[in-house]
Amino acid sequence: MQIPVLETLRLKLRGYGLEDFDAYAAMWADPEVTRHIGDGSPKSEAESWTSLLRAVGHWQILGYGSWAIDEKPSGRFIGGIGFNDSKRDRGDALKDLLELGWMLSPSGSGKGYATEALQAVLEWGKTHFGQVRVIAITAPENIASMRVAQKCGFKEFLRGPSLGRPRVFFDRFL
Repeated sequence: MQIPVLETLRLKLRGYGLEDFDAYAAMWADPEVTRHIGDGSPKSEAESWTSLLRAVGHWQILGYGSWAIDEKPSGRFIGGIGFNDSKRDRGDALKDLLELGWMLSPSGSGKGYATEALQAVLEWGKTHFGQVRVIAITAPENIASMRVAQKCGFKEFLRGPSLGRPRVFFDRFL
């Protein structure tokens, strides 16, 4: 499947490739990046490899997935964003909902890139999926991520555990 390329004023969102692995693994190994994701711990090289393969596999099997985020001026990889289906046990009410997630390396944080990328992905999602409900999940202490979600029209609808940690659940329609 040809993964669509999305471009914004400052960013290029594209499919992951093998050439992204070193930067991808470095991002996932950074405790600053991972502190609000999953169990909060940095990922090993093997875990990062599995994660990258999962991101690529989403597109091949489901026709949607995550994009690598490049900063246009530098061409540098700065993060990832996209739709995923992780088959996590979130209860019947949330079972079949698409989840949107994003993460930026420290060099990409604090510049409005997450909001810019999320707006582009939401627009693509609206065209691809139609008017469906999507969710985003973050840690309650991840104020920056909650602000990004709210700027892009997400509303908090639930607080509860996910993977054994407290989480804030947001939703919106595309």
